[in-house]
Amino acid sequence: MKNKMNDHERYFIINEFEEGWGMEDIVCEEQLFDYCIEVLFIPEKKIEELNMTHEGLEIILHNLKINDLTEDWYVHLSKNAIN
Repeated sequence: MKNKMNDHERYFIINEFEEGWGMEDIVCEEQLFDYCIEVLFIPEKKIEELNMTHEGLEIILHNLKINDLTEDWYVHLSKNAIN
């Protein structure tokens, strides 16, 4: 049986960033991916879409499984998201 995650568990907005990453001046989508992988430790295969909005970095995940909810990267992401 496949475990389906709801939208709340796969959609996040981050509006506070680590210093030195220049997230105020995004020039390409690659910067968003680098930040998510290198700072937030999100596995690349879990990232479906990234967008910079007026609220902050919008992160949409996919291929999530129930055990992902207890992984350190996911817990950290959940605690730091504004939604």
